[in-house]
Amino acid sequence: MKELKVKPIPTRNWKDKNIDLVVERDKDRKKLQESVDKRIYYMWFNYLKLCLNLEEIKYSVKKKGARGKVLGETGVKVNRKIYKDWDLNDLYTMNFKKWYKDPKHQKLFTGGGFKPQSRARYHSLVKRYNVFIEYYNGMNGVFVDTSKGNNTQETHVCSDIFEKYQKVRFDQLKKKDPRMYVEEIEKDGKVETKYRYRNEVNTLVKKDVKICGKEILSCCQGEFPKSS
Repeated sequence: MKELKVKPIPTRNWKDKNIDLVVERDKDRKKLQESVDKRIYYMWFNYLKLCLNLEEIKYSVKKKGARGKVLGETGVKVNRKIYKDWDLNDLYTMNFKKWYKDPKHQKLFTGGGFKPQSRARYHSLVKRYNVFIEYYNGMNGVFVDTSKGNNTQETHVCSDIFEKYQKVRFDQLKKKDPRMYVEEIEKDGKVETKYRYRNEVNTLVKKDVKICGKEILSCCQGEFPKSS
């Protein structure tokens, strides 16, 4: 299979490495709600492009039970009646800035009935979006096992996502992630807080893929961000 047409959203490089991106951007949210909303609209736009790409390749979101057993699946299909004013045919060739510049598209959110469904964080949405794309591309790409049988393709893909491709985003969000063990360690008279994930890398990555799959199906029906 070919890679998806849509690409992961790159991580912004900050000059001051000591800046907590999540904290700083949370401050911006309080300053100007419009800019906060616009970031969610940006993700809505990108998720919809992903939906169109998945529909094109006839992708189905699988519902899995215990031990990964597939209980059912739902094909990705964008409701074109709902998105009739989004100019779907032009979405692939446009970036959000150009698309949103059209007053007609801005009104879709301000008065057209497209309202965010939950208080999902921008950074979490970006991480799940990126993880989904990289997981799909990795699992459908060529796998060369250099571990002499110690690693499966899935383990290799998940490790690369967690430790390389999305390391910055996992690190940005880990302090507020309920999946973390929090431990305070006293060293040289100072108390340091250590964060460690409870679950294995495979579990963390596949959890994001699962949630993103639900968000994709909801996005197809004009609801975003909504994962249930």
